[in-house]
Amino acid sequence: MGAPLRLIDSALFIYFLIIAIAVPLIDGQTILPIDLYPKFLIELKSWFFKQIDHYLVFEMPYFYVGIAWFELLFQWPVALMCVYGIAAGKSWFGTTSLIYGSSFLTSLVCFC
Repeated sequence: MGAPLRLIDSALFIYFLIIAIAVPLIDGQTILPIDLYPKFLIELKSWFFKQIDHYLVFEMPYFYVGIAWFELLFQWPVALMCVYGIAAGKSWFGTTSLIYGSSFLTSLVCFC
């Protein structure tokens, strides 16, 4: 029973760590001044979204900008708490991951 839980915790740790890094560096470019970011991050975001033809990034409708604010102000701190909760073995990790999952699902529904 312990090995599958450790595997799941490892996968969740990697996921939340990627979110904790990507949200301020990639999604933050949508709402924060572009002067805050190095040129290679701006080019990386532009190249990646051109490759997948993500029209919302280029048109930036109001709901997309609102979701970017929501990710930066709410989901990013919760992801940081989840990273800490997994690393420190805190008992409240299940609660914070449930909060993150429900808020992620809610924001994902807007894109469907």
